[in-house]
Amino acid sequence: MTETHWYIEETTWRKSHLQVGYTLLAFIVLAIILSFFGRYVWLTVPFVLILIAMIGLDVKKYRMRRKHMDNQNLMRLLIWNLLYDLISSGVLISLISALLIFQFDSLALAIGLLVWGVVSDQVSRTFQKKLNEQVPLLKQLDQERQK
Repeated sequence: MTETHWYIEETTWRKSHLQVGYTLLAFIVLAIILSFFGRYVWLTVPFVLILIAMIGLDVKKYRMRRKHMDNQNLMRLLIWNLLYDLISSGVLISLISALLIFQFDSLALAIGLLVWGVVSDQVSRTFQKKLNEQVPLLKQLDQERQK
């Protein structure tokens, strides 16, 4: 019963994370495009709200998975994953805010944002791969998603 409940929680979390993630991506692309035409400080507010939602989803993921895992090594991996997600979101907030607020070298910040996105994605995939190796339900969900 708890595995079924966890399966439903994971599926619901992934859908909401995907929706917020696409909204975030749209804002990042919009911020990069608009940064070349001037300051758009007003865009910082909705962007920060979306990132706060992402941080909330990351904390929700941590709490949800912590409830269903009891292995000490998995708990340590979850804590590192949460810390990484929080740091990654903080860097993203800083880069986008600088891109929207300040009027200096938007191209350098845009390239920095792109590099950070690639590095962030690779580290996230590494954490997810390690979790999938140790938790069969997460591996099953990942395989279903890839089909």
